[in-house]
Amino acid sequence: MEANGYRRRRRQDNAGQYNGEVRTLTTLDEFDPWTAWAYKPRTITLLFIGACFLIWASGALDPEGSSSADIVTSVKRGIWAMIAVFLTYCLLQAPSTLLIRPHPAIWRLVHGMAVIYLVALTFLLFQTRDNARQFMKYLHPDLGVELPERSYGADCRLYVPENPTSRFINVYETLFDEFVPAHIFGWWGKAIMIRNQPLLWVLSIGFELMELTFRHMLPNFNECWWDSIVLDILICNWFGIWAGMHTVRYFDGKTYEWVGISRQPNILGKVKRTLSQFTPAQWDKDEWNPLLGPWRFIQVFSLCIVFLTVELNTFFLKFCLWVPPRNPIIVYRLVLWWLIAIPTIREYNSYLQDRFISNSNAKMAGNFVDICWLDFFDVTVLVDMAIP
Repeated sequence: MEANGYRRRRRQDNAGQYNGEVRTLTTLDEFDPWTAWAYKPRTITLLFIGACFLIWASGALDPEGSSSADIVTSVKRGIWAMIAVFLTYCLLQAPSTLLIRPHPAIWRLVHGMAVIYLVALTFLLFQTRDNARQFMKYLHPDLGVELPERSYGADCRLYVPENPTSRFINVYETLFDEFVPAHIFGWWGKAIMIRNQPLLWVLSIGFELMELTFRHMLPNFNECWWDSIVLDILICNWFGIWAGMHTVRYFDGKTYEWVGISRQPNILGKVKRTLSQFTPAQWDKDEWNPLLGPWRFIQVFSLCIVFLTVELNTFFLKFCLWVPPRNPIIVYRLVLWWLIAIPTIREYNSYLQDRFISNSNAKMAGNFVDICWLDFFDVTVLVDMAIP
């Protein structure tokens, strides 16, 4: 998702370095006249607009109406205002990543969301297990209630003749479970990020082994052999990896010759160019080469450990904090992790391939260190929740 030519210019041009950070964009001359305004600094303008909005939202212009609000509502509004201010700051001032589409500010915003998630984990770390579960009610009203965990391995028969509804009830219920589309879309997203089929299969089989390892702790991991091997690995995971790698080959085979919106000959061309802003500017192949040497093997193996731990934490957090699988909190967290992982994988792979060129390229591994911190705090909160 980043331009090869740009990365070469960045290594050769010292003007691309600013305060120890790699600048994602250079001069406004490189941009189309229609979109150049989006890359100009707007700090003072946004500061003024944000200040006016905060004054209005705080109720300072309507003291009588704001005084009637209860303390819970006031605290919630204050916390959301704090989050909005911090995300706005990150949108403008956070370090840029290698990704330039649809706009570098989007990925600076994702970095800010990751920091907020880290702060939320720190807050949960200082709560007891019961208090943390009740706190989840403030995030969603349906939370804070003990969940009946379903075991998928209670009855592993494929054919149930005594069942009045369906003789293949076990297969039917498993096929129409919410985890089936989650497996497919999840592995499609991972294939787009990692872009290496052998490494994806290592992660796929590795997670099933982790389910076997922790099935005595989580009833959710207690699956039948045909569910784990056939449905998960050979059908859902395979289809997700297959679809993801086809997506990778599609973008890899395209010719990238971008023309500005203003130079498009007609309205349809301008619309297509606007929508293509949300596609990669350039597609790079990932060369992980885990067998290149002992140190490279450790580096790639560390990435696999982080990936598997992030997936495992989803199920343990759901179990410890009483969050049902269909609750939107689960979906929001997975989408956030996916957005965080996109620039992380890009930068970490660039670091492994290019770090011999310049010592400054070591900064490309910064996002990987950040995601390791998030993963560590996830595990720490889980350990804390396990203690009554």
